[in-house]
Amino acid sequence: MAAPTGTMRAIRVFEFGGPDVLKLVEDQPIPVPAKGEVLLQVKAIGVNPSDLYTRARGQGTVQLPFIPGYDAAGVVAGFGSDVTKFKIGERVYVALARGAYAEFMVSDARRVHHLADHLTFSQGAAIGVPYFTSVRALKHKANVKPSDKVLVHGASGGTGLAAVQIAKSWGLDVVGTASTDEGAALVKAAGARLVLNHKDPNHEQNLKDATGGKGFDVILEMLASNVPLDVRVAATFGRIVVIGPGGGIPHIDPGPLILKEIAIVGLIQHLATDEEREETAKLLEDGIQKKITDPVIDQEFPLKRASQAHEAIASHTGGSKGKIIILP
Repeated sequence: MAAPTGTMRAIRVFEFGGPDVLKLVEDQPIPVPAKGEVLLQVKAIGVNPSDLYTRARGQGTVQLPFIPGYDAAGVVAGFGSDVTKFKIGERVYVALARGAYAEFMVSDARRVHHLADHLTFSQGAAIGVPYFTSVRALKHKANVKPSDKVLVHGASGGTGLAAVQIAKSWGLDVVGTASTDEGAALVKAAGARLVLNHKDPNHEQNLKDATGGKGFDVILEMLASNVPLDVRVAATFGRIVVIGPGGGIPHIDPGPLILKEIAIVGLIQHLATDEEREETAKLLEDGIQKKITDPVIDQEFPLKRASQAHEAIASHTGGSKGKIIILP
């Protein structure tokens, strides 16, 4: 069966800026898969914070104009030579490719993965950045051990919930934070032993009490401005993985940082090695089969309202409650 040709609807960015630079184009050519590539008919698109950074000021090697988006799910519509893993019509998800905000996209076949029947397309589109980031943070950056106490600081968003699910499935003691009762319920359902409100005036003491004063061995931080607090509640030899850059990192007291030999490391998933991605995909496949990998969807927007999807993820009105999705 020949791959579809012609035109498609897509979002294109012609200049960096706010959500209004996301322009709907009705006659974008359908991409043609090259050697080693898969053509996907997109059914759902995952919106990530990295989409906002790329739209606002560029990120990595992106060049104007471009179609944003890294994660999607849909069905295989075609493939180039040397691709033998997939069949036309097969349900798949794409993790960390480019050009997802469209009715069709192409991706390196190594970034395309089978989507289990029990997951919706929206859930498939929510796997890529959140789950691949969480595995890399826990396994490849923090080197978690079975005895570790893990804090997911800002756990009610897509990546936070993914991290809680994964850490719990690995037998770790997980504490999460959220700012609303609804968000807290999601974090609890994902497997956290305890969920704390990070807007509580006694938040620092509550975090210390959560480990009986011993501190957290691993902290996944979704908001960089919390890092000074993380240092104070980390255990000796604690590892803090900074995932979200929001607010920047204010002054850190070097005392506990040095006396407890705490390691602080940043993470951007696009720097993951091929070996890390391959290992992560296998771990997530196992999690999907065991129904551990279970993305939570917050809101869905049509493609023409992509700017509103970006506004929703930027504002987090009422606190994060899972993943924002765009439907073509």
